[in-house]
Amino acid sequence: MPLPTSTDLPPILRGDSFTIPVAFTDVSDQPADLSGWTLIFTLKFHRMQPDSEAVLQKRQTVAGTEAMVIVTPMDTNELTPYRYEYDIQLSTPDGTGVRTFMMGTITLTSGVTHSIR
Repeated sequence: MPLPTSTDLPPILRGDSFTIPVAFTDVSDQPADLSGWTLIFTLKFHRMQPDSEAVLQKRQTVAGTEAMVIVTPMDTNELTPYRYEYDIQLSTPDGTGVRTFMMGTITLTSGVTHSIR
């Protein structure tokens, strides 16, 4: 199995929303239907930090050949500006298999406005 794609995401402002589109393909580079699998996005200060101490973790059930990790302003508004490490994993429907799909860093910077009401 190949190593996961290492992608450093563009910086975002704390309190902004952002999305990460994910498309699934098979070994022939054809769309792969992973309906029922779980997509897990985890954000940490460093990769050796326990999952229980992750600053953000989002899970969603995949429906089809694509998914979108959606991070909302509420998810990032209280986070410390920092260069975080993240990964995106896929878990089989029965939970017996996990594959790290993508990993890298993302820098969260401080903005001027801290909340919109």
